[in-house]
Amino acid sequence: MRHKGKTKTAEALKEAFWKLYSEKDIDKIKISEITDAAGFNRGVFYSYYKNIYEIYNIIERDIMQKIKEISMLMQSFVMDSSSCERLALIIEIYNKNEKYLKVLFTKDDNPRFMVRMKKMLKENLINEYKRKNNITDKTMGYYIEFYVSGMLNLLIHWCINSNKLSIDEFAELLKNLVRTEPVNMLKQIHGKS
Repeated sequence: MRHKGKTKTAEALKEAFWKLYSEKDIDKIKISEITDAAGFNRGVFYSYYKNIYEIYNIIERDIMQKIKEISMLMQSFVMDSSSCERLALIIEIYNKNEKYLKVLFTKDDNPRFMVRMKKMLKENLINEYKRKNNITDKTMGYYIEFYVSGMLNLLIHWCINSNKLSIDEFAELLKNLVRTEPVNMLKQIHGKS
């Protein structure tokens, strides 16, 4: 029972922090603002987190895992766009994390997030390629850069403007955008060519 209370307290502090972070830069947030918003005293914060950056890093790490999951689903969808089940999973993950993704994708005070996210996605594809192929194709890095940059920016654009395209319209857009070389590159990475 006590464990549940600790989890609720930690989540309340994270929620309070995120609400403040979505409104202002991280270096302008005070711990007292977080604890006041969450309904705790300042000492409670230090029972869970060392500082504001630790709470941010925990949230960012969790979101990076969700983005990795979305990316893998998008790759599957690109390789077999007849299955809208994958797209539905992408949308579900996005909807559960929308409040974090919209802020992380649009905040200017932390460009490190975008750099780290792109690096993670590229490394995943490169490692997958190396694992499944004994040869190194000197152009593969270019295809991966093109694919990751394009898909990431498409995802960001759609997340920020999610009310402008329905799920079906987004799926159709993906199918039309990722024909030929990007799909062939993905199939080669995943050993399906």
